[in-house]
Amino acid sequence: MIYIKGVQGVNKTKSYKVAVGGVVCALCLTLMFLTGVFPLLNIAIPIYAGAMMIVVAHEVSSAWAFAAYFAVSLLSLFLTPDKEASTLFIFFFGYYPILMPYLRKIKPLILRVIVKFALFNGVMIVWYKAITFVMGVYDFLGNFRILGQYFLVGVFAFINLVFMLYDYTITSIEELYVEWFRPTYFGKKRKEKGEPRQADAKG
Repeated sequence: MIYIKGVQGVNKTKSYKVAVGGVVCALCLTLMFLTGVFPLLNIAIPIYAGAMMIVVAHEVSSAWAFAAYFAVSLLSLFLTPDKEASTLFIFFFGYYPILMPYLRKIKPLILRVIVKFALFNGVMIVWYKAITFVMGVYDFLGNFRILGQYFLVGVFAFINLVFMLYDYTITSIEELYVEWFRPTYFGKKRKEKGEPRQADAKG
């Protein structure tokens, strides 16, 4: 981002960061609160909220995006009716879009894929243990154990397939934002004030 010399320019820059972060946090919390209205979307809504972090990461920086993530995570614990949704945002969907530029730097591709799946599965195991044993949420996998371990393997494989689709979709959303939405709606502003730093947009 171009910093204008002098106190006035710095204040404008800080105001811009605070404004973007504040708007995104408000939208995320609004979405998370809607899990109480639409309980069937308790997985989809954290994904939508996490996708909003792409805006902060590209318009400001990854550091500010993580700050927004921590703010939303803390407040969602108290404001979100569905604790499964809030913990899904906290444990994975809230910060994964911010990590994507860093994950893209991992070479070769096969190693990047392994790291992504290891991260997802490790976090999901910790999340499941946390909501069932710490928070006392209903053990939804318990009923499947009577069907045998192979059925559980099938569930595990299905969850990983869902992650593949999620990773592809969130990457496409980021590309759409950078390649179309940003130039279309912010193009004139960028020409006037200078193109801000794309925080690790490309790996």
